Amino acid sequence: MAIAALFYFKTISTFIYYLIKNRMIVLKDSTYSQNFKFMPRSCNITSMVFKDELANVEHEIENPVLVTEKYWMQFQEDLTFEFLIDGRTYNLTCFDGANVVYRDKIMCTNQSISTYTINQGVYVAHATSNEFIIYD
Repeated sequence: MAIAALFYFKTISTFIYYLIKNRMIVLKDSTYSQNFKFMPRSCNITSMVFKDELANVEHEIENPVLVTEKYWMQFQEDLTFEFLIDGRTYNLTCFDGANVVYRDKIMCTNQSISTYTINQGVYVAHATSNEFIIYD
């Protein structure tokens, strides 16, 4: 029973670490190859479908090159994601034949993640010389 509890704790703590450290897959709108890690329910993935949430357009990658590392898989294909558009989100669905083995959301941004802001370049603060004082 102690071994089962230790295995359960190690598996759950690894899962929680993954959720905290890697909250969302973030890719850039660029022409160079990009890799990402994820934890599917099956190691046999026959296709990956990226669906643009705004345009409702699907892009499929058949027989992707994946490498198994400890508890996750890494997408290793030397492929440029030409369909990605900056500022959009995508739904990633991985299939093992007809069965769905993984779902996630992908965000496409060229901003640095540590300084990311959703309204970069959209909102501009204006300086004013308004000196009115309002008393309640």
